[in-house]
Amino acid sequence: MLYEYGIRSTYLQGIKDQRMLKHEYTSSSRFLSFRVPLHPKKNRIQGLDVTFLYRSPSEEDRDMMPPLAKISNNSKGITWVYNPVVFCEPGVDEDVVWLSYWPIGDILDVGDEVHVNIFLDKKVLIVSECGASLVYTDDGKVEDGEKCEQIKGKEVIGGDLSELEVTKGGYYLCRINFFLSRTRDVLKRLFGDNSLYTGK
Repeated sequence: MLYEYGIRSTYLQGIKDQRMLKHEYTSSSRFLSFRVPLHPKKNRIQGLDVTFLYRSPSEEDRDMMPPLAKISNNSKGITWVYNPVVFCEPGVDEDVVWLSYWPIGDILDVGDEVHVNIFLDKKVLIVSECGASLVYTDDGKVEDGEKCEQIKGKEVIGGDLSELEVTKGGYYLCRINFFLSRTRDVLKRLFGDNSLYTGK
């Protein structure tokens, strides 16, 4: 289990049982979008589960960069791009699933337009399925595990991410820079021409 920026995630190799990939919103590509629906008043949104299935089609060019997950609340002008510090490199024609939980419930309101996008080197990795589900908690109760997420400290989603802001409302969540000299170009691709990246 990897825990960074309040995001919990893990990788599982050799997935055969596709039932674990069932979500509210699914796509057979690396992109999906949805609007936050009405939900019972006694429930509140706690976060977002995001899952994607990927594989490598050949043994050639095995110098892989990790897939990046981009979550955008277009209605509020907020975007997070998460570059995990580790990732699972698949064997040839072997499926790997990435499961993640994003504690962004406080930033999702009914009617908000949400986009999920997975960025990767398409020459080396292929996404065959992407899924997302809203996670609810009922009666406003706070479970013990959730109390940890309510400590909104530095560099945690919902807390102070100002040092990770690369454009207005856009945050690059990354502890290891895999892209080195290409970082400026990568951020331009992820966030557009308004990237504030300084090289730090």
